[in-house]
Amino acid sequence: PLGDIYPEQLLKDCLDFAHRHKLHVIMDEIYMLSRFEDINFTSILSLNAPDPERIHFMWGFSKDFAMCGIRVAVLHTRNKEIRSALNRLASFHRCPGPIQCILRQLIADREWINKTYLPTIQRRLREAHRIIVDGLAALGIPVLQNSAGLYVWADFRKFLKTQTTEAEIDLWWKLIHGKLYINPGIAFGCCEPGWFRLVFSDVADRINLGIQRLKVTLQAYVSETIPMDDLKEVPSSLVSAKMCSDDDSSEWGEDLLQRTSEALTQKNTIVNVTAFTSATG
Repeated sequence: PLGDIYPEQLLKDCLDFAHRHKLHVIMDEIYMLSRFEDINFTSILSLNAPDPERIHFMWGFSKDFAMCGIRVAVLHTRNKEIRSALNRLASFHRCPGPIQCILRQLIADREWINKTYLPTIQRRLREAHRIIVDGLAALGIPVLQNSAGLYVWADFRKFLKTQTTEAEIDLWWKLIHGKLYINPGIAFGCCEPGWFRLVFSDVADRINLGIQRLKVTLQAYVSETIPMDDLKEVPSSLVSAKMCSDDDSSEWGEDLLQRTSEALTQKNTIVNVTAFTSATG
């Protein structure tokens, strides 16, 4: 969940490496239109791949068009075997005709998409990103530099009582009881405790409300051990984060779902879950 945009040369290097070792490349460009920085974007489909039958492109409507409920995605591949296998599975996952009709009409209006829709959502994402980054910086929470996506990858390590997964989960529960649902890094395979993913694609009032709740919750959580003033002396952004996948992270990820479900059934627990979108409001 880093929101990185890979430069063209890096993509070419990856394709060359995959070609030498006869590897397939699966490129998920789900946020390719949800960019809020003025940076060049290169799609894998625009490159002259040395082994085109091993290149597979994926994209969906859920993020760039704020249509999570539509559940429609695209797979572009020149591999006949993969297409044949997917065609067999497609009979169980067919897109309803009315939805196909709506989406066809939507993407047919290229002028509206290019001149109205995309400039609007990119402007709103840019404004919302500035609000969340500035608000977190005021609390001593730096974020990983990113140029696309609907969220920031924020560094809460200074707030952990110990640098362990258990401490990360403990902080996560404190945030839930503070009416904040912020996904912990362990849910995304991050092997460095203390990273959280914050969705910011919302209107300014709700982002500011979330920052205010975060401030109150963190002050209560660390007041006995870490002075808040000491935590403000941090940079507003970072350039790297350690991501990995191991057995412990997968077990914790499964446990998160179970424990969240239990929390939602308790009357004394209120979880503030907002349906964020990138183009409304």
